[in-house]
Amino acid sequence: MKQLLGSLIIAFGLLWGSAQASGGGGGGSEGGNLYSKIGTFTVNLQNISEFLQADVSVKLPNAQLLDSIKLYLPYIKHELILLLSAQDSQQLASVAGKQKLMEETKTAINKALKVNDKDGISDVLFESFVIQQ
Repeated sequence: MKQLLGSLIIAFGLLWGSAQASGGGGGGSEGGNLYSKIGTFTVNLQNISEFLQADVSVKLPNAQLLDSIKLYLPYIKHELILLLSAQDSQQLASVAGKQKLMEETKTAINKALKVNDKDGISDVLFESFVIQQ
């Protein structure tokens, strides 16, 4: 029994290490696409009495872009804090407002990575999105 348990632990460790290496640590892959978490952001909105908390992840077309995200992550986070804090809660309340913010976020990240929209991240995902007073 102990030998079986030890074998399972070793197998799990090998699989975990393999998954981390192929997925880039924070990103997972699905159908050739990679996903990477940028971070959780909590910012005051234009109306200083309201704030937004959002978990932001991105969809990447290739692993090389994941390396660039790791390199430029502090700059990406800075740009997103500026972008998110400039938002109006009334506009973000609608789906259209969130979709507009997704496009603006995509553009800001690609600009920070110094790539055009065609070669940059392909999508922005909000894993959570909370506006509160």
